[in-house]
Amino acid sequence: MHYSLEMLVHGRSEIVGFYRTAADRWREIWSRGESDELASLARMLTSEQIWFERNCGGRWVGQEVMVVSGLAGLYTTTAGFDENLPRARLLYDAFLSSSCSVEVKSIAEEVARSYDLLVASRY
Repeated sequence: MHYSLEMLVHGRSEIVGFYRTAADRWREIWSRGESDELASLARMLTSEQIWFERNCGGRWVGQEVMVVSGLAGLYTTTAGFDENLPRARLLYDAFLSSSCSVEVKSIAEEVARSYDLLVASRY
């Protein structure tokens, strides 16, 4: 989340566009039938990483935007993950089992911890 926050702090408004673009892509990803199963979602994420890097700010920013927008898009400050908890856990597990970069997997761990996803999913 460091790239996104740095861009925000320095007033680089293009970060908002990157997250909007990413949110649209996540809606498309979730609309695909294969997004409901761990192995197929993991394969999809592997190929989607390049798309996010190309369309959401470059390699490092795009990787961060991919993960943050995917997981944060399933969360609200009023209800947490609520009914999206199974999907959030699926996405987290898919990131970890994918062939995405080590950086993407590390960001997934960081974001999951920051949103208490790992604790919430135990219940």
